[in-house]
Amino acid sequence: MPIPQKIRVSTAVNRREHYVGELALSTLPKLSGLLADDASVMQVDLLACKIIGLPALTGVVEGPLKLECSRCNKPYQLGLRHELDLRLVSSEEEEQRLMQDCEPYWVQDDELALRDLLEDELLLALPMLPRCDSCENIVNGIGAGATESAAPKQEPRRENPFAALKKFKL
Repeated sequence: MPIPQKIRVSTAVNRREHYVGELALSTLPKLSGLLADDASVMQVDLLACKIIGLPALTGVVEGPLKLECSRCNKPYQLGLRHELDLRLVSSEEEEQRLMQDCEPYWVQDDELALRDLLEDELLLALPMLPRCDSCENIVNGIGAGATESAAPKQEPRRENPFAALKKFKL
């Protein structure tokens, strides 16, 4: 079944609907604004089911994202794989009860905007500071691109200024 814009949660869970398809990044306005190029598509494989009696949405969203490196400003490709394991709740009490055991996702009026949920999950999966491999290696001091200044300098060991106080007795 292709990826719909919205689903009715009770129907999808009772039928154990399986959503498999492509999700064009150009159709996700919040995400496409953060990408260097939104021409690619993500592969989506989701299952609406019940887990321990609770409505759930589980699956994987994966594919290439073209980001801009925050250090050198050059575009690079990030292979992203994000797994979802959400419990679909309809009240604050359910949400609070499930917070420690799993990831609850609030659904109102038995309707879930599936594409919006996927866009939000992809936004959360993005790195805070996107960096290409070469810049990541420089920042971490790894590889041939690392400079001498990237290595931490060892300072000479100084004597504790309070060591002289040990001689005094109270």
